[in-house]
Parts: sequence; C-alpha cells; structure tokens
Amino acid sequence: MTNNHRTLREVGERYIVREILGMLKPSERLLDGFGHDAAFFDMQLERDEILVINSDRSGLNIAYQLGLAGPQCVGDLGVSHAVSDIVAAGGQPEALSVALLLPADTRVDFVRELMQGAEAAARRYGAVLTGGDTKKNPKFAMVVTAIGKANRDKRLTRSSACSGDALVVTGNIGAMLLGTLAYKNDLSVPKGVRALLDQALIQQQPPFDLGRAFADAGVARACMDISDGLSGTLFSICGASQVGAIIDERAIPIHPDLRPLAESLGLRPMQLALGGGDWQYLYAIPVEKLTTAQRIAETLGARIATIGKTTTSLTVIARTLEGEYRHLQRIEHDSFRDGGQGMSYFEWLGNPLNCFGETLDPATHNDCLLL
Repeated sequence: MTNNHRTLREVGERYIVREILGMLKPSERLLDGFGHDAAFFDMQLERDEILVINSDRSGLNIAYQLGLAGPQCVGDLGVSHAVSDIVAAGGQPEALSVALLLPADTRVDFVRELMQGAEAAARRYGAVLTGGDTKKNPKFAMVVTAIGKANRDKRLTRSSACSGDALVVTGNIGAMLLGTLAYKNDLSVPKGVRALLDQALIQQQPPFDLGRAFADAGVARACMDISDGLSGTLFSICGASQVGAIIDERAIPIHPDLRPLAESLGLRPMQLALGGGDWQYLYAIPVEKLTTAQRIAETLGARIATIGKTTTSLTVIARTLEGEYRHLQRIEHDSFRDGGQGMSYFEWLGNPLNCFGETLDPATHNDCLLL
C-alpha cells in the first residue's frame, strides 16, 4: 500500500504536514518560506489602503459527497468561501492560511488532492498560501483565513446602503438548490440542464473578476455575498443600513434553461433564491451608476439583474409573480436553530407560500409604488 492510501492514523500528523509543505510552492512574497511559528508575508500598504480580513469554515461540499468531483473541489470551495467575503467588501485577497480538522481515518491522498485544489484556487484569485495547521477532529472541516487590502474610500460594508439604491444581483441563482434536488431524487433531466447543474455544484466560486471591477470603479455602496440565500442577505443589508426594500420576484435571475425544471418541481423564483449555495453578490448601487455597472458587466461577459430598490421604511416587501405585494419572510439557514423547535430552513422552503407574509394594499403603502 502506498503512503497516499494510508490513513492519518497510520502516518501521523508530522508526516502529513511534511507532505503538504513539500507539495506547495512558496511565493517570493512569503519571506523565509514555510515552517515558522508565523508566516512573514511581504504586503506593503499605501496611505489610502486598508487590510481586509475574513475567516470561514467549510466542510465536504455536495459535489464531493455525490461523487461529481474529487477532493480538489473541497479545497477550492474552502478558499473560495473565504475569498468571496474579501471581494464583497471591495478587497483584493493577498494571503491565505488554511487549517484542516481531520478524522484519523482520512487518507493521505485526500489531503494532498484537497490542498492541490486550495493552491490552484489561491493562484486563480491572485493570493498566496502562507501556511496553516492540521488537527485531529471527529469530523472534517476546513477553516481558511484570508487577508487582503482595499481602498479606504471604496470599501463596501453591509451598513452603507442608502434609500433609493438599486438592488442588483450578479449572475444566476437557484442552480445549487435545483442540482441538489435533481441528484438526491434521481431526476431525469436533459443533458444541457445536467451540465448546468453540475457546473453549479462543482464550481462554487464567486464572480471574482466582476467583483474586483466593481470595487475598482467604485460603483456600489454596499455588498454581501448571497451564499446563504437572498432573504437573509437582503435583511442583513437593510438592517445594518437602516433602510427597507422592495423587490420583484419576476426579476430574480434564474437561468432560462433551468426554469422548466423548477416549474416541474413546483418551485417559484423566490424559493430558488432562498435556497443558498449560489456564490453570487447582492449590491446596493446608486441609480446614477447603474449604467456604468452594466457596462462593466457586459465587458466581462457577466450578467447582472436589478431586482428592486431600497426604501425609507424598515420593511422588506416583495411583488410576487401573481402581482401581489407581500411582506418577505426572513428565511435563512441557521445550523444552531435547524432541528430545534419550529420548522427547519428546508421545511420553510418546502411550501411556496412560506416565502411571504401578509398581503399589502398598494393604495395605502407608498413603498409599493416604487416598482
């Protein structure tokens, strides 16, 4: 049996650390290389630049669990997960640290391939892997800390949206939920649809080039990624910025080739948007900068969709497919609460009407007039 097929219980922590360090290629910006108590990373800051820092935990993603891709996609997701928030904040990732929590029966080749995926993702985003840690744990987890830099005056927070800003979503959403349902229920779908679903499940990557271009151009006021679903993201921005919002369910960007599958499953756009797992962004953009944002997106071959506006009230309203104006429910995944009292996140998603609260009368509610 080769060492690659042995488990960590058989080879020990020092062996796997040597393996990881031996396969990584240290950048010139990593002073003194790997293997020290802390990494020395050469990152000079200009007077108008600030550090941007984020840590995120990820596990075995659905693509790996379904056998659609190998451990590389697990490493890619871990890095992409951490980098996504750096870009959403208007930053450029520079350095990454990876901590692996590993069961003792994990195979060496799994760790090697995972780190290959992590290293390739770091290069794709223009960042450098600087080191990390390995620890024994009953369940696998990957914790990535990303450090980057941003222009002080172009940084994007959750709390900087203003009333009247356009709410803009990048890309298409809903493919992760559809892909998960298609595979778990062994649905027969056309070849082209299957390719779109596979891509969504395997390549859980943020729209990096578009996010960086928006940051450089300073077109947006606020941003969050919507990997946990549109509802939670929308409420987070509105709550932090002390604004409300009104969105149009008909404007939620669903890939046209996936709409027939969604309809056959009885899923409406709002349910797909709440499902999470789609690594896209929600921006609050001043209306006068929308043309610039659209031009940037077209230049990069990317898609953006205006789904609504922020409002002066503190309520979040949706215009439904049926033309009704209703309060939007805050539905988001919460691993601490799911499985406790009340309905779980996926039980909420199961009923289309769970997305919405009480119906509003447009004649008596001014926010409804904004759409």
